[in-house]
Amino acid sequence: MDKPNLIAKLNEAIALELAALIQYNQYAQVLLGPERIVWEEFFAGNADESFGHVKKFGAKVVSLGGKPCVEPSEVVQTNDLTEMLENSLNLERNAVRVYTEALEFCGNNVAYRNMLEDHIEVENDDVEEIEKFLNKIEAVGTARITSSKSA
Repeated sequence: MDKPNLIAKLNEAIALELAALIQYNQYAQVLLGPERIVWEEFFAGNADESFGHVKKFGAKVVSLGGKPCVEPSEVVQTNDLTEMLENSLNLERNAVRVYTEALEFCGNNVAYRNMLEDHIEVENDDVEEIEKFLNKIEAVGTARITSSKSA
């Protein structure tokens, strides 16, 4: 295991998750109008999820002998729902990237690999869900289903 580089990547992940926590919380607070009833819970839930990730990665950084990051990466503010979702998509994609890069430094440590792979799956699910919200799913050719009747 490459502890210094893993600590650096986990701190990068913490910075992203701190930004997500702040950004999602802010979006939940400032969103007004009819969309609020649907989206406030989505943004608040994602803020809570990000806080959980910050705590987990911070504990791992300390266990590896490092100091957890306390500075968030860039927080993007807006009052527009579509922009909120676009900004959220960028954050989630960056999290998948950083977690995937961190795998390189885990070596044969199965516990850290499994932890990161689990987080990659969660973040990737978030990416896919936001892509659906934004209608950014590219359709692949559809297979025609035919039924065959037996005699």
